[in-house]
Amino acid sequence: MPQKLPPAELVLLLTALFANGILAATMYLPSLPSIGDDLAGPSEILPLTLTVYFATFAGGQLFYGPLSDRYGRRPLLFGGLAIMVAGSLACALAGSLSTLLWARAVQGLGGASAMATGRAIVNDVYDRRQAARATSTISASLALAPILAPALGGIVEHFLGWRANFWISGGITALVLAILVWRLPETLRPASAAGPLFSGIIRAFAFLLGSRTFLTLGLLNLAIFAGLHGFNAGAPAVLIDTMDIPPVLYGILTAIGAGGYLIGSLLSSLLGGRIGMLRLIDLGVLCMLTGAVAMAGCIALLPPSVAVIIGFRMLWAMGMGLALPNSVVTAVGINPATIGAGAALAGFLQTTGGGLGSAVNSFFPAGDPLSFGLVFAGAAILGGLIWLFNRRSVAALMPERKE
Repeated sequence: MPQKLPPAELVLLLTALFANGILAATMYLPSLPSIGDDLAGPSEILPLTLTVYFATFAGGQLFYGPLSDRYGRRPLLFGGLAIMVAGSLACALAGSLSTLLWARAVQGLGGASAMATGRAIVNDVYDRRQAARATSTISASLALAPILAPALGGIVEHFLGWRANFWISGGITALVLAILVWRLPETLRPASAAGPLFSGIIRAFAFLLGSRTFLTLGLLNLAIFAGLHGFNAGAPAVLIDTMDIPPVLYGILTAIGAGGYLIGSLLSSLLGGRIGMLRLIDLGVLCMLTGAVAMAGCIALLPPSVAVIIGFRMLWAMGMGLALPNSVVTAVGINPATIGAGAALAGFLQTTGGGLGSAVNSFFPAGDPLSFGLVFAGAAILGGLIWLFNRRSVAALMPERKE
């Protein structure tokens, strides 16, 4: 059995765990046009390969999180990652679009274990203030994943073809699983594992759904992920097909835009103890609103510009880096007795938002810059309204409120 890890090594392992899910979800996106050509899939349907991933990724967390409160984090995490390996290999071997959609669903179901149990592990090990700091550190490191994923995917698409993205994803997942089996200890406190199973799950979810603070933060994160993955699903058609950007250059440009997430996460880690978690969420929501609405406005009034899209995407991503770590930690840790369920429900709302954001693109002409910008801005406005009308109730419960 692995021994208790030093904090630095634990953070490193959790970073690898979360980054792997991001790579699996989005590394293949620069290959969407090629997948459509190879599998004879309509361009409007291709974003559903991301939607089905997030559908099972979201629903699976409702299964993994509460069960990990009873049976421990390790068995649920390791079983899920094994399923994810199988789904990745099925994606690589898919001979039709329908097969690829089913395989992506399996891949997402397995990947759900990482999100639900990983967040629970953070709250197992740290108190709320330390958890926010650790999450900010993890988020700063995680910024490398969305930066590298499209760039790596574009390079893989150019030299090896779209199937190689899934072979690589399966291999990375298998490697992460092997390292975690070797090094990650069980973090669940023994007292937390007692109690009836199904009635305990129902009580935990009922408590969370009855909490205005949890729902506010959960729905804010839903809106954030709707914007994130709405952009991810729509950008390839806009930038590659409509604006004629090569896949490799697309990966580099979106990596530059995602660099804002790294900046925001680092600022969150540095400023959290000075201005408090509430102020960081305020600042993050403001940056996301400004970036998304300005992007849509410029697209509507001016000729579409790559610099405008990437520049305002970077500002939006900086806001995400400021708001996300603090809102997630507060939501998950709202009740120490429901950490696993809180991580599961928070993750469910996030990934539901990601699925909705990518699905909305299917209702508009693929590659239309204005529709793409309006979907992105709409998600940011939704998040801003949720926060504006519920901020006061959240502020009353924040542990280091600074007014």
